[in-house]
This record gives sequence, C-alpha cells and structure tokens, in this order.
Amino acid sequence: MSARKSCAFALLFALGCSSQTNTEPASEASRAGTALQAISAHDEEKVAQCGHAVTRCEEQLPDAAPHVAICERLAQHCDELQQHLSEVREHAVGCLNGVLACQETASEQAECSRDLTACEPLQAGAEEDRATVVACSDKVEACLTRVASLPDAAAGSCENLAAACERVNELVAQTGRERAQGDEHANEHARQAHDAMQGVDADDDVDDDADDDADDVGDAGDQGQNQGRDRVDAGAAGAGKSGQSHADVDDVDD
Repeated sequence: MSARKSCAFALLFALGCSSQTNTEPASEASRAGTALQAISAHDEEKVAQCGHAVTRCEEQLPDAAPHVAICERLAQHCDELQQHLSEVREHAVGCLNGVLACQETASEQAECSRDLTACEPLQAGAEEDRATVVACSDKVEACLTRVASLPDAAAGSCENLAAACERVNELVAQTGRERAQGDEHANEHARQAHDAMQGVDADDDVDDDADDDADDVGDAGDQGQNQGRDRVDAGAAGAGKSGQSHADVDDVDD
C-alpha cells in the first residue's frame, strides 16, 4: 500500500473517531435536555388547567362577595400547586442540569454517562410523587369548584381537605429529599404519601356538610310547623273556652 493511501486511511479513521466522540456526548446532552423539557412542560400544562378553572369560576359565578372569595381561594390553590410541583421535580432537574454541565466541560463522554443514569431513579420518583400531588390537588380543586352551589358551611370542608393535602405534600417533599440522598426509606414514604392521598375524600366531607345544613333547614322548618300547629291548637282551645263561657252566661240568664 502506498504512503498516500496509508495516510488517507489514517485520516478517515481519525475523522471517524472524532465524529463518534463528538456525536455521543451530544446524544447524552440531547437526552438530558429532552427530559428537562418534558418535566417542565408536564407541570406547566397542569398549572394552566388549574388557571382555566379559576377563569371559569370568575366567569360563571355571580359577582358577589362569597363567590369572589371562592375564586380567589381557587387561584391561591393554583399558586400552591405550582410551588409543590416545583419542589417535586427539583432534585431530578438538578441532576439533569448537572449532566448538561458535565457534557459541556468533560473531555470524554464516559465521564458523564453515569451521571445521566443516576438521574433516572430521581426522574421516576418525581413522576410518582407528581401523580400523588396532582391527585390530591384535583380533589381540592373539585371541592372549591362545587362549593359555590352548596351551603356556606361546605367551604370549611374544602379548607379541611386542603390542609390534609398539605400534609400529603410534606410527605412527598420528604420523599424527594430522601431519594436525592439515597435514603432507603424513600420508597416507603412515597407509598405512605400515596395512601394518605387516597384517604382524603372530598365528596364525603362536602356532602356531609351539605346534608347537615339541609337537616338543619329541615329541622328549622319542622320546628316552625310545630310552632304553627301549637298556635292553631291554642287558638282553637281559646275559642272553645270562649264559647263555653258564653253558653254559661246564657244559662244564667235563663
């Protein structure tokens, strides 16, 4: 083989190695970037849906103080949801950002491949925790959406529900910190958070309050009816006594 051909093969081989070295890190960076976009987009979509519920609340409910307060509380709930979702994805996002930073500075792709693999459990855990947070949030949102058509006391049930979900969110936040630290108790606490979320029942609380109010109204109505009957009976008795008195007077006259 001539020296010229040998140089040509050597050049092609060098170009091939260089191309492979440049392409693989770009692929790792692309995967990390795609994962970051997916996490953020997923959360932004959910927060936007909550915002639409606020808009519907403001458009459909009468412009009266109790209803305005309900819509304002729903808007506050959406802000709280956004904060909780940010906390849920925090550790996975930090890991993925670390991968991207490594890809920009590392001389070899192998130095960063393990970092991306380490992010995968955090991503999976964040998705699990996110589902728990969203499910509990949906219960609060549904309660606040319904409460406008129910007695005022039902609003208290929504606040109780929101407080229960805050306790769930605290468990979720603890789980995320444990995952980031490699704590073996993370999965157990994630299950506890999910079970606590399932134990939160919006419909029962709201319906119970509505039934209680309806019972109160019914009791008040029954009491009013009984009082009315008592007055009628008293009047009839008085009339009877009056008639008897007149009869006695007539007898005396005779």
